[in-house]
Amino acid sequence: MEDLVIEDSAASALEITLGDFLMFINWMNQAEKSLDRAESLPTLPTLDSAKVRGWIQLVQKLEERFRRSEEKKLAMEANVIAQEAQLGQLLSHLHGNIASLYENLGQAQKAEEVRRRAEALHCG
Repeated sequence: MEDLVIEDSAASALEITLGDFLMFINWMNQAEKSLDRAESLPTLPTLDSAKVRGWIQLVQKLEERFRRSEEKKLAMEANVIAQEAQLGQLLSHLHGNIASLYENLGQAQKAEEVRRRAEALHCG
Protein backbone atom coordinates (compact mmCIF):
# COMPACT_ATOMS: atom_id res chain seq x y z
CA MET A 1 0.00 0.00 0.00
CA GLU A 2 3.01 2.24 0.40
CA ASP A 3 3.29 2.83 -3.34
CA LEU A 4 -0.17 4.44 -3.28
CA VAL A 5 0.89 7.25 -0.98
CA ILE A 6 1.37 10.56 -2.71
CA GLU A 7 3.87 12.70 -0.89
CA ASP A 8 3.10 16.41 -0.91
CA SER A 9 4.32 19.02 1.48
CA ALA A 10 1.67 20.88 3.44
CA ALA A 11 2.35 24.04 1.45
CA SER A 12 1.93 22.40 -1.96
CA ALA A 13 -1.23 20.61 -0.79
CA LEU A 14 -2.82 24.03 -0.42
CA GLU A 15 -1.88 25.01 -3.97
CA ILE A 16 -4.76 23.20 -5.63
CA THR A 17 -6.44 25.26 -8.30
CA LEU A 18 -10.12 25.20 -9.10
CA GLY A 19 -9.16 23.98 -12.57
CA ASP A 20 -7.30 21.00 -11.06
CA PHE A 21 -10.26 20.18 -8.88
CA LEU A 22 -12.79 20.48 -11.72
CA MET A 23 -10.61 18.38 -14.04
CA PHE A 24 -10.41 15.62 -11.43
CA ILE A 25 -14.16 15.77 -10.69
CA ASN A 26 -14.89 15.53 -14.43
CA TRP A 27 -12.66 12.47 -14.73
CA MET A 28 -14.25 10.92 -11.61
CA ASN A 29 -17.73 11.40 -13.12
CA GLN A 30 -16.57 9.61 -16.28
CA ALA A 31 -14.99 6.89 -14.14
CA GLU A 32 -18.22 6.39 -12.21
CA LYS A 33 -20.20 5.97 -15.43
CA SER A 34 -17.62 3.53 -16.78
CA LEU A 35 -17.71 1.45 -13.59
CA ASP A 36 -21.52 1.46 -13.59
CA ARG A 37 -21.37 -0.05 -17.09
CA ALA A 38 -18.68 -2.54 -15.95
CA GLU A 39 -16.17 -0.93 -18.32
CA SER A 40 -12.57 -0.02 -17.62
CA LEU A 41 -11.72 3.38 -16.23
CA PRO A 42 -11.30 6.24 -18.71
CA THR A 43 -7.78 6.87 -19.92
CA LEU A 44 -5.59 9.45 -18.32
CA PRO A 45 -6.35 12.76 -20.01
CA THR A 46 -3.58 15.03 -21.22
CA LEU A 47 -2.86 17.14 -18.18
CA ASP A 48 -0.51 19.90 -17.20
CA SER A 49 -1.21 19.28 -13.52
CA ALA A 50 1.00 16.67 -11.90
CA LYS A 51 -1.37 16.64 -8.92
CA VAL A 52 -4.42 15.70 -10.96
CA ARG A 53 -2.36 13.12 -12.85
CA GLY A 54 -1.26 11.66 -9.50
CA TRP A 55 -4.81 11.56 -8.17
CA ILE A 56 -6.08 9.81 -11.28
CA GLN A 57 -3.20 7.34 -11.28
CA LEU A 58 -3.94 6.57 -7.63
CA VAL A 59 -7.58 5.80 -8.45
CA GLN A 60 -6.48 3.66 -11.42
CA LYS A 61 -4.09 1.67 -9.20
CA LEU A 62 -6.79 1.12 -6.59
CA GLU A 63 -9.25 -0.04 -9.24
CA GLU A 64 -6.68 -2.43 -10.69
CA ARG A 65 -5.95 -3.89 -7.27
CA PHE A 66 -9.66 -4.30 -6.61
CA ARG A 67 -10.17 -6.02 -9.97
CA ARG A 68 -7.27 -8.41 -9.32
CA SER A 69 -8.57 -9.25 -5.86
CA GLU A 70 -12.03 -9.94 -7.30
CA GLU A 71 -10.49 -12.28 -9.90
CA LYS A 72 -8.58 -14.08 -7.15
CA LYS A 73 -11.74 -14.34 -5.06
CA LEU A 74 -13.69 -15.87 -7.95
CA ALA A 75 -10.90 -18.34 -8.63
CA MET A 76 -10.80 -19.33 -4.98
CA GLU A 77 -14.58 -19.79 -4.88
CA ALA A 78 -14.41 -22.03 -7.95
CA ASN A 79 -11.61 -24.00 -6.29
CA VAL A 80 -13.69 -24.48 -3.13
CA ILE A 81 -16.65 -25.71 -5.18
CA ALA A 82 -14.41 -28.20 -7.01
CA GLN A 83 -12.88 -29.37 -3.72
CA GLU A 84 -16.35 -29.85 -2.20
CA ALA A 85 -17.41 -31.95 -5.19
CA GLN A 86 -14.27 -34.06 -4.91
CA LEU A 87 -14.82 -34.49 -1.17
CA GLY A 88 -18.39 -35.63 -1.86
CA GLN A 89 -17.12 -38.25 -4.29
CA LEU A 90 -14.50 -39.47 -1.82
CA LEU A 91 -17.08 -39.77 0.95
CA SER A 92 -19.38 -41.67 -1.37
CA HIS A 93 -16.57 -44.10 -2.23
CA LEU A 94 -15.69 -44.45 1.45
CA HIS A 95 -19.26 -45.32 2.39
CA GLY A 96 -19.45 -47.78 -0.49
CA ASN A 97 -16.23 -49.44 0.62
CA ILE A 98 -17.39 -49.66 4.24
CA ALA A 99 -20.69 -51.21 3.13
CA SER A 100 -18.80 -53.72 0.96
CA LEU A 101 -16.55 -54.57 3.90
CA TYR A 102 -19.56 -55.32 6.08
CA GLU A 103 -21.07 -57.47 3.33
CA ASN A 104 -17.80 -59.41 2.98
CA LEU A 105 -17.86 -59.96 6.75
CA GLY A 106 -21.36 -61.39 6.47
CA GLN A 107 -23.07 -58.41 8.07
CA ALA A 108 -25.59 -57.43 5.39
CA GLN A 109 -27.76 -55.55 7.87
CA LYS A 110 -24.82 -53.34 8.90
CA ALA A 111 -23.94 -52.79 5.21
CA GLU A 112 -27.50 -51.66 4.47
CA GLU A 113 -27.42 -49.32 7.46
CA VAL A 114 -24.21 -47.70 6.16
CA ARG A 115 -25.79 -47.25 2.71
CA ARG A 116 -28.92 -45.64 4.20
CA ARG A 117 -26.86 -43.24 6.29
CA ALA A 118 -24.67 -42.37 3.30
CA GLU A 119 -27.74 -41.71 1.17
CA ALA A 120 -29.21 -39.49 3.89
CA LEU A 121 -25.94 -37.52 4.04
CA HIS A 122 -25.85 -36.99 0.27
CA CYS A 123 -29.50 -35.93 0.12
CA GLY A 124 -29.30 -33.60 3.12
